[in-house]
Amino acid sequence: MKSLLTTAAFAIFALAGSANAAEMKACDDNTFAMVMKAVEGAKGDAKTMGMKELETAKMAMAEKNTEKCSTHLGMAEKAAMMK
Repeated sequence: MKSLLTTAAFAIFALAGSANAAEMKACDDNTFAMVMKAVEGAKGDAKTMGMKELETAKMAMAEKNTEKCSTHLGMAEKAAMMK
């Protein structure tokens, strides 16, 4: 049940994050490193979700899909801030 609620909370943040273009992250190595540091400092489900989002952002970066990369970097950062 806790896992389901956590997943639902992350989904809500994902929808809110993708709707707000002003919060989009730059898709570059410096931003990726900054977000990675935040995710590495997170614990539990927040860290797990943040790492998944970083992996998606990394794949998007490799594909040169900057919008998808930016969105997932922002979602990773928000996940890292969850408690």
